[in-house]
Amino acid sequence: RLLPILHAVDVAGIRGGDGGSERHPVTLSTVTAAQGYGMRGASRSSSARRGTRSLQLAMSVAGGFSSSSSSNSDDDPSISDRADDNNSDRLPRELMPITLGVFAQMLGEGISLSSLPLYLTRLGASPVMVGLAISCFSISQMTFAPLLVGLSSRMGRSIVLRICLAGAAASSLLIAFSGSVYGVVAGRALAGAFAACVPVAQSGVTDIVSTDQTALGLSRVSAAAQLGVVVGPLASATFQEGFEALGVPHARCLPAVFVLNALNALFVLAQMTLMDRRGKRSAPTIDTADNKSATKQEKGQASVASITENADDTQQEGTLRYAQAMLRTITIVVGWTAILSNSIYGLFAPHFMGFKQAQLSATYSAAAVLMVLTQIIFPRLVAKVGEHHACTLGILSVGTGIGGLSLIKMQPIHSLLYMLNRSGAAIADTSTAALVASASRGRDDRSRNLGLLTSTRAAARVFSPLISGKLYQLSRNDAVAPGALPYLIASCLCFAVAPLPSV
Repeated sequence: RLLPILHAVDVAGIRGGDGGSERHPVTLSTVTAAQGYGMRGASRSSSARRGTRSLQLAMSVAGGFSSSSSSNSDDDPSISDRADDNNSDRLPRELMPITLGVFAQMLGEGISLSSLPLYLTRLGASPVMVGLAISCFSISQMTFAPLLVGLSSRMGRSIVLRICLAGAAASSLLIAFSGSVYGVVAGRALAGAFAACVPVAQSGVTDIVSTDQTALGLSRVSAAAQLGVVVGPLASATFQEGFEALGVPHARCLPAVFVLNALNALFVLAQMTLMDRRGKRSAPTIDTADNKSATKQEKGQASVASITENADDTQQEGTLRYAQAMLRTITIVVGWTAILSNSIYGLFAPHFMGFKQAQLSATYSAAAVLMVLTQIIFPRLVAKVGEHHACTLGILSVGTGIGGLSLIKMQPIHSLLYMLNRSGAAIADTSTAALVASASRGRDDRSRNLGLLTSTRAAARVFSPLISGKLYQLSRNDAVAPGALPYLIASCLCFAVAPLPSV
């Protein structure tokens, strides 16, 4: 008598429209085990009691709550709704080491971006050599990020994340002990070769969370990355002052900070290893969760394929391919606005707004904090308008802010437009990553596309500073909108690509 009911629960768990196939599928092995467990025993009443417990167990797995709450949900449907809401806000524990690794590596990037230009100048580097150090990082990241992400599909996300942390630690030590311009440039090139923590983490998150949690998981990765960039400059300045107070020569304070950063990366690496080993004793690790999640997604995709077997696969593959190309185009445009908001704005604001270094640093820090806070509300925005419209909204905010700040120099409107630009960039970047994941076919294809997205962004950072600097120089003495030419071009490009995610 229980077997038809259990089969019905199984079908509901696999084919449910609420994403049940990815969260709590009831497999036929559960049905068979419940049947055997319920039919054993001498007395019929004992069999019935055991069969009832098996049915309650199956219902618990399918619904994501206990048998007692499921019985109450029959009388009050709002109980199951609240349970679904709580489950959708709860991320797997495997996400903790992922975000921890991302924060550790991006903390080092925050230290490097804020401290190395001045340090290289003290070592006697020319502006060309400073630019070379920046470009070497981007070129290395553009080359090696897709390779490391592809390697993580074979070796496991956690292992490659730890490799990236080890490479970051090695690059920090090379910078600390080199004492020469070329040593620092080599250290930055090495750092770029292992700067794949974000795409690897994004791939890991999309592997271990359900589809309706993708935006939430990716926002956590972005928040960890941006928080590292925020804390990095503050940590660098604080520890340099602390080392100088302890009697360390001024010229060796920054190298000491890089040694400390390397030790922190190695400490986080050890913590990630311990977390993985503990997870093996009690729950699947990140790597096994990758495989299990991939198996679940493949089963779900197979069931969908069986229903839509008459679809035109060739046309769908072409659509997905064009979608990835459009998303990479969006990444290039939004990435260019990041260069304008940081490097070129460091020229624009002091000249036209009268900003001193303190005001400029405060603006950068406030914008970085705002981007972290934006990632907190990002999942709610996606829940209301969807990933496609969220991406469009973010691009429109970037276009409005980046174009407006170049034309309006009256405070506080100018600063508000700058903040609108940076918060919009945070939304656009995370939603683009989410769309890349959703427009991919399977686990390996998703990892490859996320790696190529990072590689495209790095490639844009190689050429966009040169283009931006030239356009700024050409328009600096313009009578109508001085210095605004690169900002206005980027704004027009944002408005041009904004409709693409919603098409």
